[in-house]
Amino acid sequence: MKNKKSITLIAIAVLVMVVTAFVYSPSQAAVEAGRGVPPNKRSPQANAESMTMTITLSEQEAADLAAAIQEEYTAMNTYQAIMDELGEIQPFARIARSEQQHVNALIRVAERFGVEVPENAGEVAEIEWSTLEDACQLGVTFEQLDADLYDEILPNTTNPMLIRVYTNLQRASLEQHLPAFEACIP
Repeated sequence: MKNKKSITLIAIAVLVMVVTAFVYSPSQAAVEAGRGVPPNKRSPQANAESMTMTITLSEQEAADLAAAIQEEYTAMNTYQAIMDELGEIQPFARIARSEQQHVNALIRVAERFGVEVPENAGEVAEIEWSTLEDACQLGVTFEQLDADLYDEILPNTTNPMLIRVYTNLQRASLEQHLPAFEACIP
């Protein structure tokens, strides 16, 4: 009987350790948080330094972020200009609102890292349209160019937050906006 209790207690202890290892790994949590080592293994000086350290963007990352904001402004302005001429039509109304959300996401990142946010100068794409079909084709072209921009700037980007935002915006262009514009071409 005593032997069964010991075996049961050992089995429970092993099970708790295994479950704990899967649920929480201090080393993995530290790596994901960018600290590299678990908090309990760091010196007090390292803890103080990490609290005061500010993450900054490289000059290239800051310039690319400003370019991405400007591109999203241009997309939003272009889609709004199409609606001003052709009326509040889909998919332009929905995608113009989405482009505003893209701008807002990029601005939040810029503000977080102290990057000067470019003003929306009201620039629109230099592609002519006169019909809904022309406008939809412009949307296809513009979304492909948008995705290409992120293909250009992602290789120069090391900041994980920027990588995540750029990847999400590129995915929205390719998987949501582009198919919507392709579908509106008769």
